[in-house]
Amino acid sequence: MLAIGDGSSTFGRIGIDRGRIEKVLPADGPSDIPLPPGTIVAPGLIDVHTNGVADLTFNRDQGGAVAVAAAEYARMGATGFVASIMTAPWESMLHAASEVAEAAHELEGGRPIGARCLGVHFEGPFLNAKFRRIHRNEWIAQASAERAREMVDACGGACVMVTLAPEADGASEAARVFLENGIVCSAGHTSARYREGMLAIGLGYRSLTHAFNGMPPLDHRDPSILAAFIQDRRTLVHVIADGHHVSPVMVDILYRTLGDRVVLVTDFMPLVDPGYRIEGGVVRDEHGTIAGSALRIDQAVRNYMSYTELPFAQAIVAATYAPARLLKEGERIGRIAPGMRADLSFWDETYQIIGTMVGGEGVFGTILGQPTAA
Repeated sequence: MLAIGDGSSTFGRIGIDRGRIEKVLPADGPSDIPLPPGTIVAPGLIDVHTNGVADLTFNRDQGGAVAVAAAEYARMGATGFVASIMTAPWESMLHAASEVAEAAHELEGGRPIGARCLGVHFEGPFLNAKFRRIHRNEWIAQASAERAREMVDACGGACVMVTLAPEADGASEAARVFLENGIVCSAGHTSARYREGMLAIGLGYRSLTHAFNGMPPLDHRDPSILAAFIQDRRTLVHVIADGHHVSPVMVDILYRTLGDRVVLVTDFMPLVDPGYRIEGGVVRDEHGTIAGSALRIDQAVRNYMSYTELPFAQAIVAATYAPARLLKEGERIGRIAPGMRADLSFWDETYQIIGTMVGGEGVFGTILGQPTAA
């Protein structure tokens, strides 16, 4: 079965030429890669919010974490990820982003070894201190157009998303710089209510970082920024579907409200700090504050299916075409269609990953001639 990425499915084969999907063929006929019975082929997964992999973070290990993440994400069926740089001392953030961008560029120039690093996501430092969570208060910075330009320049064109609090002083000026450079402005770690959310969307924000987390609750009398992003159909909303950051019933309600505008993310946090630990299914700091998840992106899809009772072909949209649209890459990745990159994930009948293909090259799975051992 082919799960197309737009919610539909069909039985067929995929013709690939020079790293792109040339055509979708009838199911009957010869194939260069015989697949086990019951195999499901879907677009490759895309995680737009991850802080690292294994025991490496993009803040600390910088470019060195990119190749490791590429290989590890391929084992999850992911063909793309966005490296998140968290709030840190200003020069440290810029340096980490520069190193990650350079490493991603170097990998892009060679034969695929795993998932592609699709760019840099700055989570901070223009956040609301009240909703900073583990982002250290002394590193939260005053937003300005000048600082925004420094962030853009540090990435050399690789910055694809910035999470910032739209109500923060100077945030509007910074956001204009990001938007002028084609960068997604994502509201997060914010105290904003509905009206401020609508103003942010009017300015150009199209994304909301980890719904329900790092923001006021969705109150029925004084609705939060989440209500604005739910209501305006131009936006997409991230959710961490680990069952802990957001309860399964609220994930289901979010889907019923947003439909194909839900974007599954992991916000994966390596256990690099001595005070970090996995407790209650999430990563927490020494004070018990949630620091991120221990979630894999393929498990996020399985959880999403369970929470929403969606069939695979519909659930997969939230981890393929929705994040591709968020990154303004929906014409290149995230679906199985002629002209799209041949970035594919292969699943067995129990929805476990058995293979991953990037640009028409097998990067994981014995069915594609690659080892499956970690």
